[in-house]
Amino acid sequence: MPRAYPGVWAFVVLVGVLAFRAMRGAGLPPARRASAIAGLVLLWLTLDWPVGPLGTGYLASVHALQFISLGMVVPPLLLRAVSRARVEALFARQPVLARHVARLTHPLAAAFLFTLVMVVTHVPRVVDAIMRFQLGAFALDVAWLVSGFVLWWPVVVQRPVRPGFTPIFRVLFLFLGTQAHLFIAMWLLLADFPVYATYELAPRVVEMTALQDQQIAGGIMIGVAEPIVFAAIAMVFFRWAASEERSARG
Repeated sequence: MPRAYPGVWAFVVLVGVLAFRAMRGAGLPPARRASAIAGLVLLWLTLDWPVGPLGTGYLASVHALQFISLGMVVPPLLLRAVSRARVEALFARQPVLARHVARLTHPLAAAFLFTLVMVVTHVPRVVDAIMRFQLGAFALDVAWLVSGFVLWWPVVVQRPVRPGFTPIFRVLFLFLGTQAHLFIAMWLLLADFPVYATYELAPRVVEMTALQDQQIAGGIMIGVAEPIVFAAIAMVFFRWAASEERSARG
C-alpha cells in the first residue's frame, strides 16, 4: 500500500530550494535549468514510495538502481544548476570555504572518497546493520548522494580552476574513479548464495529468489552504470574535440 514519507519530502524540498536559489538570477540556459529540475524529480522518485522502501528492505536490484541514481545521475544533473561565476564570487568572499572545497574536490580526493563510500556501503555487515533502521537507510542514501556531488564537482562545476586537469585527465578520472562498481557487480553476479541477510530474509514481493534478485542487481550495476559513465566520458571528449577544432580554425 502507498505510504507517506514526510522526511523524504522535506529532504527533496530542501535540495530543491538550494537548487533554485543557485539558478535564480544566474542567467542559466534553459537546458541547464531543465537538467536541474530533472535531477530533482529523479531524486524524489529514487527516495520516495515505492522505490525507497523496495530498495531499503526488499530487493537488492532496486537498491542497485538507487545507488546508480544517487551517485551517478542526480549529482551531475543538479550541479548543472550551479553558476561558475557565483561560485567564484563566493570563493572570493569565503577563502576558507574555497580551500576546503578545493581539497575535498581535488580529483584524487574525490575519486578516493567516491570509491571508499561505494565499497563500504556494499559490505554485507554494513548493509545488514544499518538497513534495519529507517534513519540508517537514509544515511546510506545521503552518503551516496554527497559522494556523488564530490565526484562530479570537478567535472561539471570545474571550480576552482585546475589548469592541469585537462579533458584527457577528466576522462581518466571518470573512468578510474567509478570502476569499483564493476568488482562489486561481478561479486554479486558470481556469488553462490545471497550475501545480504536483509534481502535474503525479506518477504518475496516478486516471483524470484533472493539469489536471482542479487544477480539482477549485479547485472544492473554493469548494464546501467557503465553506459552512464561512458556517456559522460563521451561528452567530455567530444566537447574537448569541438573546442580544439574551433581553436584550430581561429
